[in-house]
Amino acid sequence: MKFRVIFLSKRHIYFLILLLLIIFLSIIFIVSRDSSPSFNTISSTKKIKADLNGDGKDDILSILRKENNYSMNATIDNRTFILNTNKNSSIIEDYSPHWPLRITLMDISRNKIPEIFIQGSIKNKPVQRIFMFNGNKFENIISSSNNILGFMDCKNNKTPKIISGKLSENTTSISKYIFLNNKFKNYDYEYNSTLMGQDTIYSFVKFIQGLPESEPYKPKNIFSPNISKENLSLIGNLTGENNSYVFQDGFFMENKCDKDGNVSEVSWTLNFKGISNADNNIIKNYTLDLILIPDNSGTKNYYFKIISMYRSR
Repeated sequence: MKFRVIFLSKRHIYFLILLLLIIFLSIIFIVSRDSSPSFNTISSTKKIKADLNGDGKDDILSILRKENNYSMNATIDNRTFILNTNKNSSIIEDYSPHWPLRITLMDISRNKIPEIFIQGSIKNKPVQRIFMFNGNKFENIISSSNNILGFMDCKNNKTPKIISGKLSENTTSISKYIFLNNKFKNYDYEYNSTLMGQDTIYSFVKFIQGLPESEPYKPKNIFSPNISKENLSLIGNLTGENNSYVFQDGFFMENKCDKDGNVSEVSWTLNFKGISNADNNIIKNYTLDLILIPDNSGTKNYYFKIISMYRSR
């Protein structure tokens, strides 16, 4: 039996490398199309390109600001769909310079058509909305006054879940939803205060709202021992601005899961209103981005701890 040995010239090697690079970039592009584009601050008209009906082509989701209100419409195959609330109003949210509007596109139903998740405010009160395209219109299937929105089991083989909750003065309450029979269904579950780090976030929010007086009493059990001094300096910076901080809303999702599908990293985005203690007429938005990781020390509380935090600009 004779074996043929194939020798590749430099030209063929370069071509092979280029081909592999194109395949790699194509995979990244396809994966990125399935991710959830989200953004925090909208001050005027904003357009998002995304496949809104599952045909593989980009459509346009337009967010329109008129005076102190936001409205939205979608352009699909030269047809325009107006997004109306469950009360048949075209006003989706209010505009506020210190309370950003957040929009997330996420295919929770796994039917290749993303649902539209909206967080913002009306009359300085939190509002959440979920829109779903049924082929003829965008239905506002859920509207609530909750101030926490998050996603679970979107990066593993489990059933994706939406978590909507309210962080109040004394507690955090949440509800879980799954997509079933073309609808989002609320389902019962065993409550766990450490779920996605909610107990850590609750303590962190209370601490920030107590600044500047609370700075010497920083709760050490919510921070990872590996958090850097640069990250912790955020607290000193917030204290130095001499504001009273008021929590407005929060958003979270898993960043990573282990081989068993367990969450190994969670990202949280928290919005605060900062009111100057020197002049109550000076009000700013403070958006804080946090990363939490599991603590394997065996403690029951604060299982997820803060490993990094910074202020979005």
